Amino acid sequence: MGSGDVIRELRYREEARRIRRAEADWDFINSLPPRVRSAVVLFIETGDLRLAQRLSGLNLEDLVDILRRARVWIT
Repeated sequence: MGSGDVIRELRYREEARRIRRAEADWDFINSLPPRVRSAVVLFIETGDLRLAQRLSGLNLEDLVDILRRARVWIT
């Protein structure tokens, strides 16, 4: 992976984070139980679905459903 590829990847990740933050339904997210809320925020900030799923204690399908209800962009 060349330096140009790395820069493109970093720009993509930053843009994805910006979109997830901007489009999210923060009222819904803040109404979630603390563990699930922390997992959703972690996903918004990092895009790491598996880590967020482990943190939430939910199965993957349930977490994805919550992310969709929170209007969080999933790539």
